[in-house]
Amino acid sequence: MLVLVGASLFGMRCFAATPNILFIVSDDHGWGDLPSNWDNTEVQLPTLDALANRGVRFPNYHTVPLCGPSRACMFTGQYSTENGMWRGPGSQPLGSPGYRGIKRDVKMLSQYLSEAGYATGAFGKWHLGSLEGEVPNDRGFDEFHGFLGGAHPYWIAGSRSKIMHNREHDPLAKGHATELFTQWAEDFIRENAGKESPFFCYLAYNAVHGPLRVEKSKPASAPEAWVKKALDRGVSFLRSDYVAILEHMDHNIGQLVSVLDELGVAENTLIVFVSDNGGCTMEEGAAGGRFPGNNGPLRGGKATTYQGGLNVPFVMNWKGKLPQSGLVSD
Repeated sequence: MLVLVGASLFGMRCFAATPNILFIVSDDHGWGDLPSNWDNTEVQLPTLDALANRGVRFPNYHTVPLCGPSRACMFTGQYSTENGMWRGPGSQPLGSPGYRGIKRDVKMLSQYLSEAGYATGAFGKWHLGSLEGEVPNDRGFDEFHGFLGGAHPYWIAGSRSKIMHNREHDPLAKGHATELFTQWAEDFIRENAGKESPFFCYLAYNAVHGPLRVEKSKPASAPEAWVKKALDRGVSFLRSDYVAILEHMDHNIGQLVSVLDELGVAENTLIVFVSDNGGCTMEEGAAGGRFPGNNGPLRGGKATTYQGGLNVPFVMNWKGKLPQSGLVSD
């Protein structure tokens, strides 16, 4: 990912010396639940489809099949055995056996961009370490508003919240995670869009990671209005919360795209959208919990080295600059 973004920025110098970057990551979002990849999904994602149709889609993009290691590879441009994050981050200091964190001497994309003069903000899921030296503010980000771990309830309120604002717990955060992360990202973009320095906005949703409702006795993680929309058009109950979470996320991404247009910075902003790994499955013992992800025709899912765990949605869009309906399958 670092190599692709870097190459894109190098190629963009003929258009803008330092374009803004909106880097969006979904969580456990399977290849088959990006409609422009797989037309047999019942998920409707008009914003992501529009970005793909007016940009470049990478249907053969492969990554690491686990959340933390995948993000570490995106931000370092190195394989897990090189950057130190072979498994999810742990509580032991870096350098301990088990490859549980990015090595301190490995620089991340956010650090390079900060040194290049970018205003940098991270919003949502981090999952790249919670020790000193590992947190976003130690890794090149001016601002962080989100959670440090690998999962969080979608409905955020006081006692259940692990939301941080920079280095401190945020006791005032309340609402739906997707909407809060989007609002914080929007605030950051509005604050920085008019400045001479470009911005790097990293928006890492926890959608569509568990917890998700698959039993009628459980509450939905998506807003009920979005679940009802899915059910009303015939989506199965099993998939209804999952589909609603993805469609709610797509709607929120659409709001940010509209903000870029409103502020007049869309033509100088690279939008990158990618999932961290393949979708969960309903198979017994499935990693990440048994959830009804959709990896299309691909075998396996999250935490497997079958293609369903490795091959994920990936789209790049830069209004008026990247080819429309572009396809890169190499």
